[in-house]
Amino acid sequence: MTQTQSTPSTPASSRCPVANIQWEGPAREALAGHRMLDEARRSNPIVRVEEGIGFFLIAGHEEALQVAQDAETFPQSLKMLSTGEYSPFELVPETLNGPMHTKWRRVLGSYFSPGRIEKWDARIRARANDLIDTFIDRGRCDFTADFALRYPTGIFLEFMGLPLGQLEDLLKWETAILHPDYAQGPAAIAGMHAAQAAVTQYFVEVIAPRRAMTRDQRPAGLVTEALEWKIDGEPVSDTDLLSFYLLMFMAGLDTVTAELGYGFLHLATHPADRQRLVDRPELIANATEELLRLYPIVNTPREAARDTEIAGCPVLKGEMIVISYPSAGRDESSYPDALTADFERVDLSHLTFGAGPHRCLGSHLARHELTIAYQEWHKRIPEYWLDERVACTEAAGGMMTLNSLPLQWKR
Repeated sequence: MTQTQSTPSTPASSRCPVANIQWEGPAREALAGHRMLDEARRSNPIVRVEEGIGFFLIAGHEEALQVAQDAETFPQSLKMLSTGEYSPFELVPETLNGPMHTKWRRVLGSYFSPGRIEKWDARIRARANDLIDTFIDRGRCDFTADFALRYPTGIFLEFMGLPLGQLEDLLKWETAILHPDYAQGPAAIAGMHAAQAAVTQYFVEVIAPRRAMTRDQRPAGLVTEALEWKIDGEPVSDTDLLSFYLLMFMAGLDTVTAELGYGFLHLATHPADRQRLVDRPELIANATEELLRLYPIVNTPREAARDTEIAGCPVLKGEMIVISYPSAGRDESSYPDALTADFERVDLSHLTFGAGPHRCLGSHLARHELTIAYQEWHKRIPEYWLDERVACTEAAGGMMTLNSLPLQWKR
């Protein structure tokens, strides 16, 4: 259970409650992380977490919005919360700040526009149905392993213009980077860096032959198109391209996987909500937004660029702040009946994709993938439930996701 207490231990935490929570650790019961954050938020919109190097957790909706929008005071950071070391891998443009970040987003904007994403509709639906075909006759599946992990991965590879041949390696690297086994201690961090290096090397081996090809020989896809990008009239370096590809790999594979897991866990354990989507499929777009609000999965680190204050809590220059979108989306002071899924909720605004200059560029693609998954699944498997004989667990850490989701249905 999360407990909070006031502490005068340092000037920065003297007016900020300390939340005794385990941030990084072994697998835990599904939804334990969201419940932990709910409890912390109810004590104060900002709490101090003393694990690792120590950081401030922004749990309230309005406070999260304030910090997210103020990228000058709270720029993105590569500092690791467990050790205080800076990651050797930059993620372009996510970890860039200031004018260079803006220039990169201008280059990328058209690739993730709603109009461009709409053109992927048929291919995304085909991907969903191809996967459902592989297990529908069994009457059961591990939704995480059999669908949620593989659905966005195939779309990502096609979007980027990459072959499917190394799919299993990509899934293994994704898990090591975004959901390390913290029970292994320092070996988990070493494994994370090794996987990041493996992904980078994978892209080195992809782009080298493409650069040697003539333009009409190169495969279609974002990897190829990026070879021609320019910033301030200068070609983008291979170093920056590799950092961008690494970011795309992490964002493109994990966010939709995690959101699908929590969304389908909710529907499997709330049969009235599930039946509502079956009976009224026109609600699915709204339901996608409501499930995004109710089950955000990203906790974003920032580093204070100057001494400041958040909700009466002093924060010193150089201290780490984590914006907890999984808490902000469930803030009772911002949403009526915040912990209840209301598929007809009128106010659909939420912070699940962030806010301010670092708001997620891929939000349109993610929404489209999620909505199509809910639509196609419920056409073919309208009634399903959680297999309570099998453990349903989630990973701890900054990116929340289900390790497993055992579902059953009538064959």
